[in-house]
Amino acid sequence: MPRSIRGLLVLLLLLPSLVSAFNDEHFTIVEKDHKKGLFDENGKVIIPVAYEDLGWTEGLPQVYHKVIGYREAGLWGLISTKNKKLCEARYSVLIPHQDKLLIAAKATPESKGNTRYGLIDTKGETELSFRYYSLEKHQSQLIASVLRNHKPYYGLLDADGDAIVGFEYQSISVRATDRYEVMDFAGNAALFSAEGEALSAFSYDSISTFSHQLAVIYRGGKQGIIRQDGTELVSPQYYRIKIDGAQQVSVLPFNTWHVYSAENQWMRDYTFEHIQPMGTNLYQISLGKTKTFVNQEGEPIIPPHWRVEKLVGEFAVLSEDNQYGVLRSSKSSEPRHSVVLPPEFDSLLIDGRFILAARQLGEQDDNLAWSLFNNQGTSLTSFTYQAMLPQQEGLFLVKRKDHWGYIDTTGLEVIPCRYVKATSFSGGVASVDFIEGQGVIDRRGRWKIRPFSYKGARLSLERVHDDLYIFKTEARHYEPVRYGLMNSQGETLFTSFNKLINNGHSIWERDEQGKYGLVSFEGKRMMKVQYDTISPLQEEMVYVFQKEGKYGILSRDGQQLLGLDNELEELHPMSDGFLGVMIHGKYGFVDELGRLRIANRYDSITHFQNNMAAVKLLGRWGYINKSEKLIVQPHFDRASPFQGKLAVVQKDDRLGMVDRRGKEVIPVAYNRIAPAQQSRFTLEENREVRGKKMPQVGLVSANGKILIHPKYDALEDLGNGYVIIRRGKRHGLVTLNGRSTIPLKHDDLIYDSFNDVYLALEKPTWQSLDLP
Repeated sequence: MPRSIRGLLVLLLLLPSLVSAFNDEHFTIVEKDHKKGLFDENGKVIIPVAYEDLGWTEGLPQVYHKVIGYREAGLWGLISTKNKKLCEARYSVLIPHQDKLLIAAKATPESKGNTRYGLIDTKGETELSFRYYSLEKHQSQLIASVLRNHKPYYGLLDADGDAIVGFEYQSISVRATDRYEVMDFAGNAALFSAEGEALSAFSYDSISTFSHQLAVIYRGGKQGIIRQDGTELVSPQYYRIKIDGAQQVSVLPFNTWHVYSAENQWMRDYTFEHIQPMGTNLYQISLGKTKTFVNQEGEPIIPPHWRVEKLVGEFAVLSEDNQYGVLRSSKSSEPRHSVVLPPEFDSLLIDGRFILAARQLGEQDDNLAWSLFNNQGTSLTSFTYQAMLPQQEGLFLVKRKDHWGYIDTTGLEVIPCRYVKATSFSGGVASVDFIEGQGVIDRRGRWKIRPFSYKGARLSLERVHDDLYIFKTEARHYEPVRYGLMNSQGETLFTSFNKLINNGHSIWERDEQGKYGLVSFEGKRMMKVQYDTISPLQEEMVYVFQKEGKYGILSRDGQQLLGLDNELEELHPMSDGFLGVMIHGKYGFVDELGRLRIANRYDSITHFQNNMAAVKLLGRWGYINKSEKLIVQPHFDRASPFQGKLAVVQKDDRLGMVDRRGKEVIPVAYNRIAPAQQSRFTLEENREVRGKKMPQVGLVSANGKILIHPKYDALEDLGNGYVIIRRGKRHGLVTLNGRSTIPLKHDDLIYDSFNDVYLALEKPTWQSLDLP
């Protein structure tokens, strides 16, 4: 037996299950050296092993009415089981359909070389013209589309290729053997029969596949039930629906949100999945995947097909099909909500009470035309601009005709667009690039610093304050970059080849090795470039500098208060006028002159705050004041800095609190104490709850009074005299003295600070529903 035949037979023996799956009328596809051919049941070669592929674009690669597809050069043709080519390889798609017909796709002259679909028979003859944008088979029918104005329009064809549903729709989807969901271009769905009859109105967002002759219908995030004959058995009103049988479904209603006052007076109910307060008389709600805005009465204030992207101040950014608009909430005593800009813009920014919106021009994404609108949606600009930046100091930076200028909040172009580059205003001035170079202008467009060069090199400027700028020369091959300081009259105050960095009170000078020096705003060098670090100005008094492990102190005017020749091993940042130090392995404090004010006698220290600092002595922590009077005796394992009037201390893994007189106002008996809002603290104590050790939370006032004893799983101090509490999965409301107002029985509790009400959640349960 020839070796090539033996190799093929070995392949067939190794893949028996694959062979049977591909077998039709006892034909078998075989492969060798990445080429395919066809054998009959006796192993005889019917189609030589010479093709890239045999079979179809989709489905099993088997013989269909004694023909099969072959692929050459990436395209499909049709060949018989007698090895006769019935049509050349010209199709990008070739799929068996029914009644000796195949779905095919090819490029046509009428479509300017684009792919179009049609039907051919098993002889390769065209049975349905190649005019369709898509063809999808279902039973004996075809879901087809044609292209109009670059948009596909869908219809339904019968077995003969005649339209039984006209080409007027956005989509057609299979929902059962003989049922279709048809979607119009308004995004509404209806149920159609296989005969093309509309069985329901176009009143749904979508329809599920059928089960037990029932389907779930969706509208506005709500679910209902429709029967296969189009009868709406359950109107869309539920959060979820499960089909259990031919005449029974399970339904889950939406969450109920009860609205209460702080003293538990019922006001109204909402039935939404989620609700979030967003403003006066304004809520964002969700129903399934649908998110929208409603007013205090629960009524939608925007169309359901619009989405809320984000909230910015009094505005909400809306979107529809990648277009953006704006909704505004009034702040008056009679709140109203209005759409100030419909979602018709390609890009949009909110800037305070102004809206920057742009439409795209042409096909390029960055080719935009920007306009300025007020909070009523009125256009303020006479021109459209290539770019527009949010305002700084009442002026918007804009670009027109490839040059930059400025408009004010009325839309008037107060500084013409004539600059090559520009920055936003800060401190009444802005840096701009003119033809001659970079300069600085005021709000009226007058030069504060005219464009000029430094020794022939163009400058770039960084504003330090109204009368000071750091300049940097452009790099030139014969001269390195130079930095300097310049005043608003253009006078050079200081120059250096080292980089200059504004630290807010002076200028750091840093060389390529990372060493620092210090320069005053007046251009005076306060410290040479030689230090490893120089701090920013601390407490408006001193700089701390360091070199090779040595520390020093410099006054804000450049006077060296403490040189490097000292015994300091550590020097901490200044706090309350003192700086912590370590000398000979012990800690103390020095003043701004470097004088030792509290002797180095402590094992460790914290910084001073409100005249108190924690110190560690003989392995225990206590507190001293700036006169080194021991206010709290050192008998704690740990001590933290004071926060207001209180400090947290620890002993034997338990926490408590002391006040500034040294009194232990909260016993050292708790597992955790943490700062909370309103200058209060939360207490945690592990207790036996429901058979388990769990942390229980309470609340302490800023003066150290226990307001709520630790007995809840969680609490939220609202700052209005009330606290939301949680125990297990139940929520309620208490006053600051622990009096219960809204009972601890709700699944969730949300405080609506805009309307001063509380939203209490009641979760529903699944219910069985018998259908007629």
